[in-house]
Order: sequence, then C-alpha cells, then structure tokens
Amino acid sequence: MRIGIDASRAFVENPTGTERYSYEVITRILQLPEARKHEWILYTRNSPPAAADPSLKFSQARGFAVREGRGVSYKMRQISLPYLWTQIGLAWRTWTDNLDCLWVPAHTLPILRKPGIRTVVTIHGIEYEWLPAYENWLQRWYLPLSTQYAVRSATKIIAVSEFTKKQLIERLGADRNKINVVHEGVTNTSPSNPSPIIGEGRKGEVLTKWGLKSKQYLLFVGTVQPRKNLERLIQAYSALSTKHLALRLVIAGKLGWMYDDVVEMAKKHGVITTGYTSEAERYSLLGNALVYVQPSISEGFGLPVLEAMAAGVPVVSSNGGALAEVVGDAGVLFDPYDLSDIFDKLSLIVNSSKLRKELITKGHQRTKDFSWQMAAERTYNTLISKY
Repeated sequence: MRIGIDASRAFVENPTGTERYSYEVITRILQLPEARKHEWILYTRNSPPAAADPSLKFSQARGFAVREGRGVSYKMRQISLPYLWTQIGLAWRTWTDNLDCLWVPAHTLPILRKPGIRTVVTIHGIEYEWLPAYENWLQRWYLPLSTQYAVRSATKIIAVSEFTKKQLIERLGADRNKINVVHEGVTNTSPSNPSPIIGEGRKGEVLTKWGLKSKQYLLFVGTVQPRKNLERLIQAYSALSTKHLALRLVIAGKLGWMYDDVVEMAKKHGVITTGYTSEAERYSLLGNALVYVQPSISEGFGLPVLEAMAAGVPVVSSNGGALAEVVGDAGVLFDPYDLSDIFDKLSLIVNSSKLRKELITKGHQRTKDFSWQMAAERTYNTLISKY
C-alpha cells in the first residue's frame, strides 16, 4: 500500500500541541517493523528537514528526499505553496503519486483528491462548536467547514479522546463506527529521574532567566488564548499569594489571540509570562514547578497535563472537556467556571506536601496508560485496516 502523510505540521520550528502530536506519531510509525510492508510519502511545506533524519538524501531533480537503509524507507516531498496548501498542493499529489491512503493529522482533508482513496483524519477537538466566542474570526469561519467536511467524507476518523468522539457524534452527526479513539502520548520516565536530562547548569539558567526558584511557582503551559481560562487562574493566584508571598505563577506559551486582557492582568498581579519556550526550557520549567495548573474551559485532550505528570509534578486541573478523562484520579479537579473552586483546589494542593507526594506517585503511574508508541501502533493499524 502506498500511504501519504500530511507532515506539514510535524517539522515546524516552534511546535505546539498539534505539531508535537504529528511529529511524535509520524516518526514512531516509521520505526515500526511492520511499516516496511508499505510505501510511505511524507508531504511538507518547507525543505525536507535533514536535521530530523540525517539519513535523508534529497533529490533536487525529482523534488523529494529519500530515506533508505535500516528501518522504514520513505520519501519526503516538499509542496511549495503559500496558500491553499491542502486543497491544491496535497490534493494534486494524491493523483500524481497514486496514493492508496492519505492520513491528515489535523482536521482538514483535500476536497479534490483522487477518487476511491482511503482517507484518515485526526480530530483534536471541536470546542469551536460550543465556544465560538473564544476563537478568532478565521477559525470561527474555517473550522466548522473543514471539520464537518472531513467528518462526513473520511474513511476513518481518529479522535484523540472519548470526549472528542462523543462530541463528534452528538454535535456533527459522525458515524460512530468509523471513529477510532487513539489517545495522545507522553515520553514515559522513571520516578527516580522524572524529567528529561538537560543538564543542571542549563536548568539553573532557565530559572535565572525568569527570576524563579525551584518548587516556588505554579506553572501553566500553552498558547495564551481565551479558552485557556487564564484570567480566572490569575485571579485565584492573586488571592492565594496573599498567604504565600514567595509563590509565583508562570504562564509559559506563545501569545495566540484575544490575549490583551490576560497580559495586562498578568502584569498587574506579578505573573510571569515567558512567551514561547523551547523544549529544553519547557522541561526545565515543568521539572522545577511546585504544581502544574491546567485551567482550560475545555480541551480535546490536554497534553501538558501528562507532561507534567511525567516530569514528577502534581497536577491540579479543570474538569472541562477531556481533561477529567486524561487526569483520572492522578490529579485534583475543579470547575473552570467557579473561581472559588479554583482557589480552594489550589490552596489544597499548595498547603499539603503529603497530597503533592501522593499525586506525583499517581501521576507517574497514570502516564503508563499513555505512550507515543501505543499511539503510533494504533494509528498505523487504523491506516492499513480494510474496515
């Protein structure tokens, strides 16, 4: 079978959740021994990233890079289009490359694709359906159209959570029989070495950069946008900090949209906003946090929660969307609309070292239920399945 993959999000410079999902699952699929049975073509927007795979050899004449030798052989083809990349560039390649199957790791399928081709699309969430005010104008227009079309026309749908599957069925009328739930993953670690090793000196540099001390701050990681519910988090932190003067709040993530009020409130209450952080900086901030907080109104999955658990950090989280499904009993949950509940749960975890230790242990155990390897295997099986 000749399988094409939209890898346009997998090798970007500053990845966020969807991009990291694409990279982790794609690279692991290509390491599966059984994947050798098939021919693989990865489609990118930019030049094939040799740094991501030094064994790639780029053929300028043919317009693609080829990886051969040990492991899975595959081609990586660049589609250079600034606009309508999916609907023109990717659609055209389904014809010229004679694909049998196309997988798009995020919502949008090409309309004018080769007839009869098997298509698989990953849906990460449809929060825009009931929280449209929290999206920018382009997303409010584009996401309903592209997602509804993908849901109707895809051969198979991968939902990243049971919650997202339920929403697809109830709100978009998706056929439950063509939806496979494949959870996102996390790099599993050991309790004795919970966070990735980036060097003690580097860890110190990261904390010094933002004037932080280890285990003296609360942390949120994610794009600054209305759905993340950061204004309520800042309000709860402000009340909490009157009794914990040394405690800081760190918001680590790039500015998305409709963020002015959050930035202004953060400055007013002494909250640290880092902007986009590199992988090494993110791991260092996670590993040194006292508590990780996920205040979102809703999430289709909630990857940072798992990363915090893997880093050995106790989690307090909203129960919105799929977050309760991901957290399980390994974290403290609150109602994202209830400011007093957010404050109470933060107070509970900050004031109890015993509870924090219990949650760290439970969190590490919880991460064993989620791995990128499992996600890759289940995605691969979805791609090659005849049904």
